[in-house]
Amino acid sequence: MRKTATILVSVLLLAVLAAQFSSCEKYVLPDLTISSDTLRFSAAADSQMLVITTNVITTIYPENADNWVKANPEWMDQSSTVCIRVSENPGPEPRTATVPVKSEAILRSLVIIQEGTPSDTLSQL
Repeated sequence: MRKTATILVSVLLLAVLAAQFSSCEKYVLPDLTISSDTLRFSAAADSQMLVITTNVITTIYPENADNWVKANPEWMDQSSTVCIRVSENPGPEPRTATVPVKSEAILRSLVIIQEGTPSDTLSQL
């Protein structure tokens, strides 16, 4: 009786393993590249295009507290051109933001650098 139970468990285990290896789904190795890891802007409101090459769901979501950087679209599931927009920098100091570009297994960082408003322009305001 014990021998029969052991054989049945072994057969069941082999069947489960065979089902795992004969699955129709194939795992896709994730790929994620961005055309530039740094974008530079003047103090004025502006936008630039960024090419993201991917084969899995990827998000680009600026996490800056005062929302001066925006991305459109914020997610994609294939290679896309993304518009990165910055609002005007009203202060004299340059500002930077690090924007995560994430897929299920890969993390890239996009650095946004925006110049400050020149002090002679600020004095005219």
